[in-house]
Amino acid sequence: TIEKYEAEAKEKNRESWFLAYIMDTDDSEREKGKTVSINLCDIELENRRVTIIDAPGHKNYVPSMISGASQADAAILVISARKGEFEAGFEGLGQTREHAMLAKTLGVQKLIVVINKMDESTVKWSQDRYERCCKKL
Repeated sequence: TIEKYEAEAKEKNRESWFLAYIMDTDDSEREKGKTVSINLCDIELENRRVTIIDAPGHKNYVPSMISGASQADAAILVISARKGEFEAGFEGLGQTREHAMLAKTLGVQKLIVVINKMDESTVKWSQDRYERCCKKL
């Protein structure tokens, strides 16, 4: 249950990471706060079966990301709104740009982009920051 993950994350002083604990089951992933390998979760719906694939975003684990994306029909790309992090994702071979291009190349038909960390101290839920992120995308 979610409460179990919240308690476990709080115990490790990682309260804001509790949702990552749902898919990141390996202790080393939870300790680092980074997904290292792909993790799968199957959900049975009335008319179909959905498999959620959690793939790493860190540049050191791109081969695992490729492995996960190659199995996907659709993807959710989570990006940071934090000042500096968002910009770094697009500069040179930034991870945001690379992941979006790899997903397309691997045949992902639908890409949903989620802008995360809007509550962070450099963003503070700024509508202007959100709109700048959307425009860059």
